[in-house]
Amino acid sequence: MCALKVRVRDGRICKVESADYPGDPTARSVCLKGLASTRLVYHPDRLKHPLKRVGDRGEGKWQRITWDEALDAIASKLLQVKEKYGPESVKIMTASSSHVGLLMGRLMAARFANSWGAGGVFEAKSHWLSDMRVPAASLFTLGDSGQNHRPQDVLNSKMIILWGGNPAETCVPDMRFILDAKDRGAKLVVIGPLFDATAAKADQWVAIRPATDAALAMAMINIIIQEGLYDKGYVTQHTVGPFLVDGVSKLFLKEGGKYLVWDEQANEPHPCETTSCPALRGAFAVGDRTCKTAFQLLAERAANYTPEKTEKITGVPAETIKNLAREYARSKPSTLRMYYGVSRTLNSTLSCRAVITLAALTGNIGIPGGGAPVPQVFSPIVLNEQAVANPPGAPGVKTLPGSRSSIRGWSLIREGRPYPIKVFFTSYRNDLQCEGHLGGYREIFSKMDLVVVADIFMTRTAQYADMILPEATLFERDDMVVKEDYLQKMEKAIEPLYETRSALEIWSGLAGRVGLGEYFHHTPQDYMRMLLDSDHPSLTGITFERLEREKIVRGHVPFPPEIPFAQQKFSTPSGRIEFYSESLVESGQELPIHQETLESPRRSPLAGRYPLIFLSAKVRATTHSV
Repeated sequence: MCALKVRVRDGRICKVESADYPGDPTARSVCLKGLASTRLVYHPDRLKHPLKRVGDRGEGKWQRITWDEALDAIASKLLQVKEKYGPESVKIMTASSSHVGLLMGRLMAARFANSWGAGGVFEAKSHWLSDMRVPAASLFTLGDSGQNHRPQDVLNSKMIILWGGNPAETCVPDMRFILDAKDRGAKLVVIGPLFDATAAKADQWVAIRPATDAALAMAMINIIIQEGLYDKGYVTQHTVGPFLVDGVSKLFLKEGGKYLVWDEQANEPHPCETTSCPALRGAFAVGDRTCKTAFQLLAERAANYTPEKTEKITGVPAETIKNLAREYARSKPSTLRMYYGVSRTLNSTLSCRAVITLAALTGNIGIPGGGAPVPQVFSPIVLNEQAVANPPGAPGVKTLPGSRSSIRGWSLIREGRPYPIKVFFTSYRNDLQCEGHLGGYREIFSKMDLVVVADIFMTRTAQYADMILPEATLFERDDMVVKEDYLQKMEKAIEPLYETRSALEIWSGLAGRVGLGEYFHHTPQDYMRMLLDSDHPSLTGITFERLEREKIVRGHVPFPPEIPFAQQKFSTPSGRIEFYSESLVESGQELPIHQETLESPRRSPLAGRYPLIFLSAKVRATTHSV
């Protein structure tokens, strides 16, 4: 969350503006959503009192009750369920800490879950498993899922390709730098199926059929290789391009643990480290085995994606594909910025690997203005979250096997395996709005003895609850949040309105009623001290007293931050960029490839009858579903 300065007059918020980040004037930014966030506080439809369901689930009949009545009823049901089914029959789902706060968004719920011995905690970060496909692609290809270029780095780019995203509406602070770069002469290209606000600002919009990104990227790779537009020196020195691949096992050829290449002068295989002239292309006989270089295999795979064939797959004209590939290869430094639109399709890790391979072939990795950044920003600041989430002596949570994927987790809950879930808590989430198959969620809720929703509005999920608890907004409580390189203290600006309470107050009140009060006798300030009680280098010199005094503190990390992979060191098994990955051989995905989705127009026999594709785009006025 961007830092805000809040002005209060007579106990009422009268103005919100962006706050300064120490040492980095370019970091100061806030979008209209942030400036309008006080509407959450004073909105007429805000939940004001605890509510108890008196009709059928979803019928919309509620009775106003007191906090004591609400917490007593919840505690009574918890103890009944614990005695009958065990503590693991309670499931808690929490919000993203980025806009709610570390303590109230996630850690207080986790502390209660660990103290109770609940059946796990789903938080938004694990819930977004579909969004992890871009970082997963980066992990397989570059050896790191979290390194990212700062938004300001686009100012160094000659060409900016935004792939599968709409930052003009979903990441407004970043869009400021993109438009500044465009004003400086960078060409802005947007690849996506929708002509959205970002596409409207672009120099070129490439309209692509949904879920065909890998085909477009592979066609661009094909053009770049065929026309010799790749950076031969970079590919040879920093990728697995010259490594020999066994034609049978599909694994890299090694000798004494060293990767073998074909020495063009000696005309025989040599360890990579001992030759200065490895072949980048070709097929070679090594003993009784036929081997090809990884680059040769990539070239052969990419050759299947001619511009004409790819036009039929993607809907992008062949000439557009050719020109885009040529211009990208010749406009170094250029950046390929992938967003969630690329990752939320079947086999999208392959699409993301293909895009990263484009950057590698052109030598755009590890340089200012280059890269293929992942959409999630992983902060280098490491807090002592376990000290808050898992108090000493607590039994800990029991996680459903295979439930890191929320889809799989919901399936297990529906099936009652390996144990039944009978009490469901959710806070600052709206799964019935965000997820598909509403009927399935209704079925799951019908099997629950108790559904509790803590939120600030009557969401669709809240409509199916048994008990609704009105939460305080971010302006009405103390908390802490991390934004990139910075720690921010979220200070209470006003007292909570109506009968709303913070997550800490809610969980503490409940804990005292079920015999867990010993774990919840701390203040928000105490928990912040716990978070900062760490010898991690990123927290060097940072104390709670300093944070309380300065409000925003930069972590002990390099500034300006180093360009990712600037040293050309990669934590892959080979130490190089692996567009060919041994780890993916077993799945047949060692090289990027386009795979049609289950119901694609090219795959489904019903495509002729149902030619239209429905897309659910994010509404610009919302954060998640709020």
